[in-house]
Amino acid sequence: MDTKFKKTALDDDALIYKRSKDTISREDIKKLPFRQRLGYFRDYYLKIVLVVVLAAVFLITILNTTIFNRKECVLAICCLNGSEPADSESLDSFLEEYIGMENKNDYIQTEVFYLDSYQMNMAYTTRIAAGAVDLIICSQDDFQEQSGRGMFCDLREALPDELYSRLSDRLLEGSVLQYDESGEVISRSDPIPFGIDISDSAVYREYGGAAEKPVLCVSANSQNTENVLKAVPYLAGLD
Repeated sequence: MDTKFKKTALDDDALIYKRSKDTISREDIKKLPFRQRLGYFRDYYLKIVLVVVLAAVFLITILNTTIFNRKECVLAICCLNGSEPADSESLDSFLEEYIGMENKNDYIQTEVFYLDSYQMNMAYTTRIAAGAVDLIICSQDDFQEQSGRGMFCDLREALPDELYSRLSDRLLEGSVLQYDESGEVISRSDPIPFGIDISDSAVYREYGGAAEKPVLCVSANSQNTENVLKAVPYLAGLD
């Protein structure tokens, strides 16, 4: 069979030829009227440009918030079940000046947690475990319960000897409890100085603290030790 002249070429209307015929050069685009050039850009490039712009905005935002303009809480105060000062924002502002912020984006924050709420209780517990809480203000009833859960730091370890001595007549003790699988207490630690009675603190009252017997404690996993040591004397009314 003679295959020398066997037809192998594609038909004139094949897709490859259509693509070749539809190809438009940069010179061709320049020759188009403005409206047609605009339409060509919209049809072929607008989506790509939008994706690139959105990606750039997202990247700039991430870099700005995490590197160039990063904000950091340098003292986190948690108030439990209504023990917070009514004017906590003013207290935060004053503490920022009193402690002295190294970075203009550093801040102090006071938050309120009502532990009867499951969600708030979980959020509070999670933040304690993560070291995202430095100081805790609570009632004496809450103090005993939270002591049993191991939420506070032993003040003999957290405070310098001189400050600990100045607060010695206000220290409150609690015990860490161990439970069995049924929730029964199986052991109790020796009494540990976990709290500071701030009932007579003029500072606490000045900013609208209304708890009858407020207690100030250092969180078990506090990360901002230096600022804690600056804030405790002030909140306790020593300075």
